[in-house]
Amino acid sequence: MSDSDLWVRDVLATYSFLALVLTVTTIFIWKRWPNLQKSIYKSYLTGFEVECAELALPYKKHLFGLLQEIVSSDYRLRSMGCIRVLEIGVKTGGHRENIQFYPNNTYLISVDRNLKLAEYLIKGNYSWKFSHVIIERVIVGDGSSLEDVPTGYVDVVVTTRSLCSVTSIRSTLREIRRVLAPGGHYLFMEHIPEREGTFIRWLQKALSQTKIWPSLFGGCHLNVDIMMNIQNAGFDRVSWAMFTLEGYVSQTFHLILSKQHILGVAVR
Repeated sequence: MSDSDLWVRDVLATYSFLALVLTVTTIFIWKRWPNLQKSIYKSYLTGFEVECAELALPYKKHLFGLLQEIVSSDYRLRSMGCIRVLEIGVKTGGHRENIQFYPNNTYLISVDRNLKLAEYLIKGNYSWKFSHVIIERVIVGDGSSLEDVPTGYVDVVVTTRSLCSVTSIRSTLREIRRVLAPGGHYLFMEHIPEREGTFIRWLQKALSQTKIWPSLFGGCHLNVDIMMNIQNAGFDRVSWAMFTLEGYVSQTFHLILSKQHILGVAVR
């Protein structure tokens, strides 16, 4: 056998082995992919999102201070000094999330994809943290369809770092406006893409359009122009400001990709 024949044989053997390893690895990952997704997303929610909520506390305090001034459109609630809030994307509901800012005896409609959220909020070991609010209803979904909520039913809708993950941002904003009572307030704090022409903006587009990021992190899209969508949703008034979320987090890469935010209020 000539040297060239030996070289060809060695090359084929090497690449055949690599192809076999790649095939086995692909099959292994494919079979375990659903569990891997759940594990990564759970780590993201209980890790980065909790740390992110901690960094955002000063901004949330400012935003949710408005709740103390709102008067309910519902006569019964108004007579008791209560309001009705619908929050989309409650996440874990934990002490660093939004429920802590809601006034006492707020009637809360929670909307989230978490199938176990109702059990956690009402019967879980930490349900005492939410005892100052009245859980009126828990809806499993992302907010793009709120057919169980009557038109003009709620005084306030809240989203924080949630619009990036909804099935349809236009449908969600349309539903938000529909369920709000006339004069009702939509309070939002959402992450937005970096400015055009930057490497981070390119990376946000690439990770979102290839579905890599959404598949791992609950449908989150890093390249959504949320402010444009809110401004075009038909609200009577919209006021907002931009800020950069900064500070220490254990998952630095997540913060780099979602540190730019908008904070604001839209009125129906």
